[in-house]
Amino acid sequence: MSKHVLVAEDDATVALLIKDGLADLGATFDVETVSSGEEALERVKEGKWDLVVTDQRMRGMSGLQLIESLKDKMPAALTILITAYGSDEVEQAARRLNVYHYMTKPFPLVDLKRVIEEALAYSQDVEPPAPDGEREKQALKISLGGDGNVGKTTLIRRLCTGKFDSARVMTIGVDFHLYDIQHDDRATRLIVWDVSGQDQFEFTRRAFYRGSKAVGLVYDVSRRTSFERLPKWREEIRAILPNVPFVLAGNKTDLTRQVSTAEGLALAKAWRVPFFETCCVHGGGVREFFHALTHYAIDFSHGPSAHHRTGGRFACH
Repeated sequence: MSKHVLVAEDDATVALLIKDGLADLGATFDVETVSSGEEALERVKEGKWDLVVTDQRMRGMSGLQLIESLKDKMPAALTILITAYGSDEVEQAARRLNVYHYMTKPFPLVDLKRVIEEALAYSQDVEPPAPDGEREKQALKISLGGDGNVGKTTLIRRLCTGKFDSARVMTIGVDFHLYDIQHDDRATRLIVWDVSGQDQFEFTRRAFYRGSKAVGLVYDVSRRTSFERLPKWREEIRAILPNVPFVLAGNKTDLTRQVSTAEGLALAKAWRVPFFETCCVHGGGVREFFHALTHYAIDFSHGPSAHHRTGGRFACH
């Protein structure tokens, strides 16, 4: 039997994008949209919904107010909160209300589809799902920085799908992806933020560095300018996150080199950061690069100076 998902979104264009986009991605659940929290409550009274997805900032009732009203009537109601105006206060309120997942815009629809499918799978359990913060899975935000067209998006796709996609799609401002990883025998969810390397997006991406537990700096070994601009990227990120750990990656090793392995290693040694060389075509070094980011993010989440204890441990290629 098909599952039913109700989406509360007061922007008609966004609502249509979500409904049609999920269908285009092959969603196996039914999606209906409403334009307000008040309308969502009325629709819930009319019939059974397996999941309610709501935007936080809407005219009239907010997303959190909608969720609170739902929980009063149905404590086990399954909900997802999305917002373009995330804050610690909103996230903490979502956790108190046992929101299944909290998502910050912008995000690719494929990630929303994945979260919905996971939530619906959990809904089949006898007990209602615990909130994200109380499950065994630890969530870590990491970011990738570097010039445009160095392959940051392709690295993420290779990690998530195990495949190489040669089609280049420029990241518009910021994008993010979810990836579940087993690290040191612990289930960990990576929230990987892919910030655009184009100069026109500099102002946009600065805000999205905040909260990152580790940052991957990526350059293209076949394009020297991307290597030479790494200090600029490091300086930009350090201005927002002065203590965040870095991991360095020289990507596209299948192409004719303009930057040698020795040069990459020398820069990593000077900065005292781990170094990897990666190839999205063959997959070489990709998982190792992200595992290193996970390791340093976990250390950093235990204290800003914790990563210094393992400096250089992953320095390899």
